[in-house]
Amino acid sequence: MSKDRAGAIAYWTITVVLIAFGTLGLLSIGFPFLLLGIALAIVSQRRHETGLVAGVVAAAVGFSVGYILIAPLTCSTSASSADPVEHTVCSNILGIDYSGAGSYDPSLLPALIAGLVVALLAALGARWLARRLAARRTPPPPVPA
Repeated sequence: MSKDRAGAIAYWTITVVLIAFGTLGLLSIGFPFLLLGIALAIVSQRRHETGLVAGVVAAAVGFSVGYILIAPLTCSTSASSADPVEHTVCSNILGIDYSGAGSYDPSLLPALIAGLVVALLAALGARWLARRLAARRTPPPPVPA
């Protein structure tokens, strides 16, 4: 079996496992794995372009990290006898509080925007790094005598 064929089999095995695990765990931790698997499937025809694949992987991971850091994760509702109006407080990993009266449902838009910004920065950084490393491996042109 050739090295290229073995690499293609390994690539598709990893992609299918990520998509399967992401689908099975979609209601808990599966979304980042599903996102990464779908991203790898989309760029599969150009998988030999290191900068492109690195950028796509970094974008998928960056989106997941940015979203998880900002999205409200835990919420609690409380009311007192002095103030019968319920008050809901939600927080995230970074400790940012989202609060409101009644059965407050915080917007996920800030988390979505944060995920997109981190994804863009991660993709650009990964592509820059891949190009820099590729330029380092390329031997300098010969000096004419």
